[in-house]
Amino acid sequence: MNERRVRWLLCLIVLLYLGLGVAYSVVNPLFESPDEALNYANVRYLVEHRRLPVLQPGEPTKAHHPPLYYVLGALLTFWVPNEHFDAIVERVNPFWAYHLWEPGVDNKSLYLHDPTLESFPYQDAALGVHLIRWLSLLMGVGTVLLVYATAREVIAAVYGNRGSRLAPALALGAAALVAFNPMFLYISGSVHDDPLANLVSAAMLYVAARILTRGATTERAVGLGVLMGLGILTKLTCLLVMPTAGLVLLYRPLADRGRAGWRKAVRLGGAAVGLALLIGGWWFVRNWLLYGEPTAMVRQTGVWGVRENAPDIAAAVRELGFLYNSLWGIFGYGQIPFPRPVYDLARLVGLVALGGLVLLGVRHRSGRSAHNGSLVVLGVLATAPAVALAVNFARMTISAAADFGRYLFVTLAVLAPLYVLGLAEWFSLRRRAALPAAVALGTAALAIYGLVGVLAPAYAPPPRYASPDDVAPQYPADVAYPGLARLIGYDVAPAPLYPGDVLRVTFYWEVLDQPDEDYVFFVQVFGRGGVKLGGRDTHPGLGRYPTSRWRPGEVIADTVPVPLPEGAAAPTALRLDVGFYLFDGPRLATEDGRETVSLGPVRLAAREPTSPVGIPLNVRLGEGVRLVTWKPTWSGPVHPGDTLRFTLYWACDAPPGRSFNVFVHLAGGEGPPLAQGDGPPMGGDYPTHLWDVGDVVADPREVVLPADLPPGRYELLVGLYSLETGERLPAFDAQGTRLPNDAVPLSDVEIKP
Repeated sequence: MNERRVRWLLCLIVLLYLGLGVAYSVVNPLFESPDEALNYANVRYLVEHRRLPVLQPGEPTKAHHPPLYYVLGALLTFWVPNEHFDAIVERVNPFWAYHLWEPGVDNKSLYLHDPTLESFPYQDAALGVHLIRWLSLLMGVGTVLLVYATAREVIAAVYGNRGSRLAPALALGAAALVAFNPMFLYISGSVHDDPLANLVSAAMLYVAARILTRGATTERAVGLGVLMGLGILTKLTCLLVMPTAGLVLLYRPLADRGRAGWRKAVRLGGAAVGLALLIGGWWFVRNWLLYGEPTAMVRQTGVWGVRENAPDIAAAVRELGFLYNSLWGIFGYGQIPFPRPVYDLARLVGLVALGGLVLLGVRHRSGRSAHNGSLVVLGVLATAPAVALAVNFARMTISAAADFGRYLFVTLAVLAPLYVLGLAEWFSLRRRAALPAAVALGTAALAIYGLVGVLAPAYAPPPRYASPDDVAPQYPADVAYPGLARLIGYDVAPAPLYPGDVLRVTFYWEVLDQPDEDYVFFVQVFGRGGVKLGGRDTHPGLGRYPTSRWRPGEVIADTVPVPLPEGAAAPTALRLDVGFYLFDGPRLATEDGRETVSLGPVRLAAREPTSPVGIPLNVRLGEGVRLVTWKPTWSGPVHPGDTLRFTLYWACDAPPGRSFNVFVHLAGGEGPPLAQGDGPPMGGDYPTHLWDVGDVVADPREVVLPADLPPGRYELLVGLYSLETGERLPAFDAQGTRLPNDAVPLSDVEIKP
């Protein structure tokens, strides 16, 4: 691959990175990136107070972070007003991070965003934030270029004579791997000091690679010292690559001159460390004077929390999966993950790359390698990610704050070449040049999916329509909340719904007026016997479309999921109680004065049909219902004033589609019943209009006998009749003969004195 083509491809990678990065920065609302509000507050503190902030006990801020990134942000945005900052950060979504481990759109937004304060054309805080975000993106460009340059040095050293042909191509793969990493794009498009830390650290590792491959010179040692000083002033994570820089300055002079190289190593190392302390050492002194230690980590850990059983090694091991997943992409504060298969694929490819590195080492050791380079450069530089991982793991055992994979981004200049070299080892030499294209296409596809399939939906408003005529709710309704909206209907899914499922109710709201307040919407679900099975409280749109953003005339389709317990009694009818309230305030009343509106019933089916027990009957009533068995619970003599209790087992062969009542009569001839226990099946918990094919309904019944009932033998009869007309369903025995009066005889009952 000639150099001109390499340069064009590298430019293409950078341009695509910038395009994706700008898209990520625009789609991501203000202050939804981790600690972005705190980072921007640091910038504004410098602008408004003209001095460095101090970390106060019990006050989570970024005052303990070194100042270089924030100074650059202040110089860029000192002229931008900041009147809207408090108005934005005060609108915290109290329901955010609901089931944060689940992909989706359910309350992923930390803030209730107001487009009038945040939308393009940007003004005030929105303008300041986006200017600094784009500054961070430019820092990311530098990181990508340095990854490419470092990868060329490393791969050329590993491949030896063949490196001149393969190194440029594989280095492009390393650059693409970083440029299109969704988490790298996300953080690089945020107000965050990580992009500058990544840039400075990548520069340090590039200079270290040059020293290893081309020799230790005073100029390179000075450059490394300057970068180390800038790293001290950027972020503590930059310190993670400094042991590798020191090892390089020690190793190369000794490798060149043996024992005689000690003097050169001390001279160059002293120059680098001296310059680093000259540039950044004052930060350590300031911390010592303010906090009693050079890094402010003790006070920081006290502010952000310590593990209850620290150090907890087992907990840290369990979180290594999160660390690796977030290396590729977990947006927000960890509440917006990719679907699980994405991480499974990333882990698989990572294992393949690791296996390739092991294979590379084995082949070199046995002399069966197809190239004649050295692994020393790779081995020395690999100490950077090893140290970074070890330090982060140690922190994970102590700190209660989450440890994200982005903390390892300071070693991307080494991680990316390692990854590409490991993958390349599984291909023949002839086909390795095609690997960068595969890496670029795969990671770019992941980046695009992360943008349009994960990040954008997490903040997109729910579906909206111009008119009620544009929707057709499954269950029409008419409930008006004056000054807010009218409920014109709702849909229920899934169908059938079972215990353990997530009930998804879509409410269709016709907006009547735009309120100033953000009302909370609640849904409560009640099952058999009025037992509460679950509920949700959320701002509409699952936090993505609060009521202060509603516009008169629009129709909003707002889906609210409610998990149901596995142990919920079924089959049964569910009742949905809904309403609005102000957070920590009163409920909103409907037009007719109701603070709670009951909707339904909604059918909850049984996963397994009830097994009929008792005395077989097999009587058909109408076209779709059978009375298959009944089970009496009384034994011995029956006396006046007693209660007859028994259970009827109904089977549904075809949905009745209408509501029927059960009649239970104690008959003693042609006259009216002497006792009866009429009522809906299951006491109204499962009306017949909800029954469906395959249902078996256990229907407990009871008949209270009159205290003055004369002794004698009576007949217990049951059946079904229409609530609207009072007409009984025709009843047929097992031979198809219609029963008299459409009443099913259950048993003779002898009443004794």
